[in-house]
Amino acid sequence: MKAKKTVQRSGNPSRPGRSRGRPRAKQGTVGREVIVASARKLLEKVPPHKATISSIARSAQVDPALVRYYFGSREELLLAVIEEILGDWKFTHPAQTAGPAAKLAALVGDMLDFAINVRSMQRLMIDECAASTSPEVRRRVRELNAGAVSRLALLLHPENENGINATDPLFMHVAIIGMCEFFAAAQPMITPLMPAGVSTKLLADRYKDFIVRLVLDGLRSRVEPWSPRKPRP
Repeated sequence: MKAKKTVQRSGNPSRPGRSRGRPRAKQGTVGREVIVASARKLLEKVPPHKATISSIARSAQVDPALVRYYFGSREELLLAVIEEILGDWKFTHPAQTAGPAAKLAALVGDMLDFAINVRSMQRLMIDECAASTSPEVRRRVRELNAGAVSRLALLLHPENENGINATDPLFMHVAIIGMCEFFAAAQPMITPLMPAGVSTKLLADRYKDFIVRLVLDGLRSRVEPWSPRKPRP
């Protein structure tokens, strides 16, 4: 008597089918915060364009599908990183409560410190999110930058200006970012030009004082209440 042939069906009957919804993490429960933290840590090692969903998922030890489940796209995740970095910085660097000139000086110095310490920010903003295919990402990036320009505008006195002589807060914002970002990015060029005995930190402090004075001396009449000049004795 011949034995019946056993027909093996494709698939594994003991393995349940994949259900829709939130994919399982490899270990434990992983939420948005863990993925954002892993992306931030990865961006400290690689430039933003190399931070892919797959590499971020490996860093967080999760399935790439879980990243897409929480954020929808790579740009959404990178925007979440931007917002967390800015939130943490704002929390640890509270705004000054002094007059407009002191606030502007603190703002310029703070922007330089930020440029030096968070080297990936402008590339994240410009290359990855500002030109995103997602209208929502572009809208949120615009809101972040518009808020920065609006805060700068509050330190000026547009009501005392008119015509071509008015100080444009957008141009001022761009100029300050340019001064800060170039100094931070051009260290390989600047460092060999440093005077003997001047440390990198001391150079940064001197540069900060320089650009603060540069901005304030050019705008002092626009950030301080007007008063007639007293004649020199």
